[in-house]
Amino acid sequence: MKNRGITTLTIVAALLVGGLGSPLTTTLAGSKHHPLNFKSIDDGEILYVPRDYATIQSAVNAAGEGDTILVATGVYSENVVVSTSDVRLRGGGDVVLDGTSLSGIGIHVLGASATAPATGVEVSDFEVRNFERGIIVEWATKARVSDNYVHDNVDKLAPAVLGDGTGIELVTASASDVSDNVVSRNGLGGIQLRVGSTDNTIHHNRVDENGSQSSTFDGVGILVTGAGTDNNQVQHNKIVANFGRGILLSRPPGTVPLSGNLVAHNRAHRNLRAGIAIMFAATGNTVVHNDARENNLSGLPPCFHCNLFDLSIGGNTWDKNLGTFNETDASCLQ
Repeated sequence: MKNRGITTLTIVAALLVGGLGSPLTTTLAGSKHHPLNFKSIDDGEILYVPRDYATIQSAVNAAGEGDTILVATGVYSENVVVSTSDVRLRGGGDVVLDGTSLSGIGIHVLGASATAPATGVEVSDFEVRNFERGIIVEWATKARVSDNYVHDNVDKLAPAVLGDGTGIELVTASASDVSDNVVSRNGLGGIQLRVGSTDNTIHHNRVDENGSQSSTFDGVGILVTGAGTDNNQVQHNKIVANFGRGILLSRPPGTVPLSGNLVAHNRAHRNLRAGIAIMFAATGNTVVHNDARENNLSGLPPCFHCNLFDLSIGGNTWDKNLGTFNETDASCLQ
């Protein structure tokens, strides 16, 4: 499990005169976000795995809106799908979801459709490993994915299907938060935003060593792509040693361009291609206050040895970044 400094579940219980217990409270491992009241959370119920439900999925199936599923320390081998709004799925210690004997997705937050999204689902404090895709949020809004360790999810059957080998992915998701995760050694990419994902915030994640399954060094630490994937914020992330580009905003030439995305205050180092790149159909995006030095270790075209690279249709803002930039330092294009 990711080293967060706190690995135990601390429980405080107080008894009232006459033997009636007050609600039991806890602080989850590694989490500063959610002190719990074991009687209720926002009037919802607490469902315990495996005490009351043998599997995570059986607890999810039983949960109603506003309920919290608390999973005890252990290794679980299952694919989990969450489609009920306002469900909180939380690990209560060293909780591992292992897909070694499985295919597909580890945890899939899935709404009914793009026009009927799941709302307010939370996934936190899990280790998700050895699936084809780690945590996917699809047809959802106001989701939160935080404090997870998502690693070694790889494409298991060639040719790769779009999205396979990805750690965390937002697909047609909006107003969601992906933060404080470690996303590492996934086969083709770390964090991806695709297919009309808007107004999301990706922040304070560590994204490293993703993309080793790409023989052409086209893996990406954080990828923003797809029609209508606009107005997202990628901030305060550390993106290191990925097998391709650190952060990439890109759509195919001739398509409706990406716009309104902000990339700020990130550190991108030792990625095999550019630290931060905007390519092809993208305009009106802003890249500011990033440290992108010491990237492009492969030296491959078209970025060659540039740390910051714009091969788009133009109209993007680049300012106050550290690292060689192809538009101002032609020497890196060698």
